[in-house]
Amino acid sequence: MSVRRAVAMLAALLAVLFGAGAVQASSPQAGTTTRAVSSAPPTAEAAPLAAQASCTARNVSHYDAYTGRTWTRDWVCGNRAGAPLRGCGSFIPACPVIGWIDTSPSWFVCWASGPPHSGGNNIWYYTMGDRIAPGREGNHGWGFIPAVDVWTSVDPWPGMTECNIP
Repeated sequence: MSVRRAVAMLAALLAVLFGAGAVQASSPQAGTTTRAVSSAPPTAEAAPLAAQASCTARNVSHYDAYTGRTWTRDWVCGNRAGAPLRGCGSFIPACPVIGWIDTSPSWFVCWASGPPHSGGNNIWYYTMGDRIAPGREGNHGWGFIPAVDVWTSVDPWPGMTECNIP
């Protein structure tokens, strides 16, 4: 890869990450994490696929009221806005949709192996959704999204924590 192309890809990635205003606020006292990630600006749509197919690690805390765990690191990745979240750590076949991610990029705290999906693998990423499905408040918005809906060049994303959620 040429230096000029690498610099262009890095610039596009930075535009996606910083131009989108990806910011989260955590409030462990209240027992929830607030997702405040705005939609990516139009420049992100024009970013090369290679730049979109990556994640950036951050040292940010998110309290997960579903598991009672505090995650101290997340990864911001491009994703399909409107993608459904599934609520099963055990990935039973009838795992319900518990919510949706409306924003892109979004943050993810870990990955897990589950049933194969249309992306051709069995990797699922764990995050807090933007909307909770009616009657599914018990998950507090936390659930799994198939890797096909997260723009990564390899799954699981290198360095991302494995969930180990029972």
